[in-house]
Amino acid sequence: MKLKLPPLLIFVIFLGLMWFLSKYLPIGEFEFFGSKYLIFTLLGSAILITLISVLQFFRSKTTIDPRSPSKVSKLVTDGVYKFSRNPLYLALLLLLLA
Repeated sequence: MKLKLPPLLIFVIFLGLMWFLSKYLPIGEFEFFGSKYLIFTLLGSAILITLISVLQFFRSKTTIDPRSPSKVSKLVTDGVYKFSRNPLYLALLLLLLA
């Protein structure tokens, strides 16, 4: 299986599309009490999950780049990886939701 676009590029593309749609196709406002707290909670969770995930990769001495599976030296299955198959993608999703 060959990955053509890196996940970070896909994230940036969708972030741009979300911004474009909110700017030029506003359908309605979705504000509620505590929305700012929810945004900061999602951002903080995404940053924390990213840091823990990357730290676990470095401790296992393996690569975080999904485009080069030949550089992988170990399968990480402990820590955050017990609960999520790919917490780095989860963190990107949380950033988009925020």
